[in-house]
Amino acid sequence: MTQRKTILFVEDEDELLATVGLVLREKGYDVVAVKSAEDALKLLKKTSPDLILADIKLPGIDGLDFFQLVRRDEQTKRTPFIFLTAFNNLAAAVNAKKQGAADYITKPFEVEHLVERVRELLPT
Repeated sequence: MTQRKTILFVEDEDELLATVGLVLREKGYDVVAVKSAEDALKLLKKTSPDLILADIKLPGIDGLDFFQLVRRDEQTKRTPFIFLTAFNNLAAAVNAKKQGAADYITKPFEVEHLVERVRELLPT
């Protein structure tokens, strides 16, 4: 049996955190959910997720700065990173992808689309 892949989900909206977390768990992933980039950074010192899913608009350090910190760290710089955001801006999406983000999904979004992107990045 293959080991379950772990997704770090950084989102400050409780409902979305719960819903997306539940769907991904039902699809066979372990999901570690936190509400701030600061909490995510603390967690990354102890664990290495297989994928990071993060909102851009977060309290404290925003998702874009968090992404830069993740990319600068030797341990996490190659971890696939998906932005999940209400910030629907083509220039921001292009810039995020240029900097190495695996995807930029805007809210509202189809959960199946998100699951499909996760599957593509984390084949089981």
